[in-house]
Amino acid sequence: MGDITLFGLPISLGTMIYQALIFTVLVFILKKLVFKKLVGVLDNRKQHIENQLQLTEQYKKEAEKNLEHSAEVLNQARKDAREILRHSEREAQLIILDAKAQAKEILKEVKERSFRSQSFVHKDSKGA
Repeated sequence: MGDITLFGLPISLGTMIYQALIFTVLVFILKKLVFKKLVGVLDNRKQHIENQLQLTEQYKKEAEKNLEHSAEVLNQARKDAREILRHSEREAQLIILDAKAQAKEILKEVKERSFRSQSFVHKDSKGA
């Protein structure tokens, strides 16, 4: 065929057509064999990433829900502890008051016995 000169470069028309034909065949083969598999792999990867993002969001929501539940349980436990403490303090005060009352009774009985003993000893010493 003939050579042509373009911008001062010699170009062989036959070589150019041959290279275009080889490039077209190469693109066709790549499209049929490689690009479909490559696009399939990329689509699978995209789907996997989307699924992982959804799972991450779901776990995040569950963690927030568990955190709120834990906070509620902690607050309830604190309320219960305060109530138990108040109840224990009231019980302790009642026990202390009861013990003081019993101590006063015992002290009163001891004083009465002591007084009786002194009276009895005093009567005995007069009678003897």
